[in-house]
Amino acid sequence: MWADKFARILPKGARILDVGCAGGRDSQKFFKLGFEVTGIDVIDLFVSEAQKFTPKAKFYKMDLRELKFPANYFDAIWANTVLLHFPKTDILSILKKLKKVLKKGGKMHIAVKYGRGEKWVADKLSEGQKRFFSYFAKKELENYIKSAGFKVVFSQIDKDCAGREELKWVVVWAQKI
Repeated sequence: MWADKFARILPKGARILDVGCAGGRDSQKFFKLGFEVTGIDVIDLFVSEAQKFTPKAKFYKMDLRELKFPANYFDAIWANTVLLHFPKTDILSILKKLKKVLKKGGKMHIAVKYGRGEKWVADKLSEGQKRFFSYFAKKELENYIKSAGFKVVFSQIDKDCAGREELKWVVVWAQKI
């Protein structure tokens, strides 16, 4: 749903960085819409699965805290449900690194879990294994984004598309200024 809407605000054939691409679902969607897609993830299995899923896109094992792309390279960044796995103390630094690889005027999508604090959580998706989560208020995420040198162009709190009643998302679209 969000990928289709985000695609509509991008230039034709835009170069998109899918940060934390996992198995490549969103990368494939963007590729089928005619975009040049590069996906990164820190998990080998995710990178290989994404490459199998969309063989003509580029996928790399890479930590978003250590991006290895030229400055001003991408037209857009898709950071869907990835920044929530980092401590809040890392968020500003990560956003500044993302800004560096984004072209001036480039767009960025961020979605994180709505709430407060940080904690380790075992959930159904992780098959009982604990994963780290940071939770954000809408204004809090907007402030991080503005502090990193972006302009917020859209933000909202949204329900979960998988129907999990207890879960809400903060969705922000930003532009490099």
